[in-house]
Amino acid sequence: MIGRARGTIVATRGGMLEAELPFVRAGDTVVIRGGGRDARARVVALQGTCATLAPWCALDGIARGDPVTADASAAFAALGTALLGRAMDASGAVLDGGPPIRSARMGRDPGALALGERRPCAELFHTGIRAIDGPLAFGRGARIGIFGPPGAGKSTILEAIVRGADADATVVALIGERGREAERHVEALDARTTIVCATSDRPPAERLRAAEVAFAQAGALRARGLDVLLVVDSLARIASAAREIALAAGEAPGRGGFPPSVFAGLARLLERAGPAARGSMTLVATVLSEGPDEHDPVSEAARGGLDGHLVLCERLARMGRFPAIDLVRSTSRTFTDCAAAEHVAAARLLRAAVAALDESRDARGLGIDAAAGDPFLGRCLEHEATIDAFLSQDAAPSPFARTLAGLAAVTQPLHA
Repeated sequence: MIGRARGTIVATRGGMLEAELPFVRAGDTVVIRGGGRDARARVVALQGTCATLAPWCALDGIARGDPVTADASAAFAALGTALLGRAMDASGAVLDGGPPIRSARMGRDPGALALGERRPCAELFHTGIRAIDGPLAFGRGARIGIFGPPGAGKSTILEAIVRGADADATVVALIGERGREAERHVEALDARTTIVCATSDRPPAERLRAAEVAFAQAGALRARGLDVLLVVDSLARIASAAREIALAAGEAPGRGGFPPSVFAGLARLLERAGPAARGSMTLVATVLSEGPDEHDPVSEAARGGLDGHLVLCERLARMGRFPAIDLVRSTSRTFTDCAAAEHVAAARLLRAAVAALDESRDARGLGIDAAAGDPFLGRCLEHEATIDAFLSQDAAPSPFARTLAGLAAVTQPLHA
């Protein structure tokens, strides 16, 4: 394409705009000049010389005939270490009350690492949470999902991981979050963290763009050799924003009302995380899950693209236990590749003890002596309070050495 594609707005359709815009490409960023402001949008569909645009802002003030200019290298915030200690929205506007963020020419996001650039997860990532670092530890560069219903403590766990994680830099993506929750994150902003936020009242294109910017910022930091923690809250809201855009652009709905492009886009995002020859991107993302995976296509798709999942238990949350992790239903696929043999053995024993206690809970509630003829369950019942104390934690991070020592102390009496 020579120069810039230029055209005009011809119509609106739902939350989308239609523009007569020849020579534009799908995925390009466009600038709409009208209503006394410049508004940005993304090209999401093409038909002849007509382009469907997903705006990053409300449509108020945009009129038929407003000029549109496309630029695939639209100016945006300069990614990398310059954004550490800053909070911004999807367009690079500041949210932390500081000075404006420097802009740079940014081309198309290179996306996921090439196969030859990937490295296996060979080192443990420390979160500071005993219930994770002990029985569910995962590797640096892994992709982990936190699944649970509303009110189970997903956001609380994310905040604890951000505080206690062993990472050089942290990127926090708040997608579709409540303004009150976003404000709390901004107030806790430190010098090693970048926050990218698009609250629930923002248009779907802006919410989706905020997620892409957060992944791009984490990728830019990884390219500088840093070990980066990328926290995303939440994947379900990213999928919801992508669904709104796809349906408005005329794509047919599929399973659960989600067009197929939603799951393809989700997979592309998840594949960006991982370890490289220098640096790593560890992803921890929440997924709202209110029922079995077979009834929740987003949860099912997320599990297929993740290296592990932490399932939150509503019963434990109602009891006031933090973190409310269901140890039996949770898993880490990178644990055995990174942890020492003693750590793996102790974690398996603890998981077996928790499973035995869970399976016997109903019988014990009826007054049945479930431990009769089962010495292992008897030892588990004897030390149940110690197990619960290890899996419970206050807000203070637990050093990894202390977590390992506590895990050994808890599991030692469980041996035959």
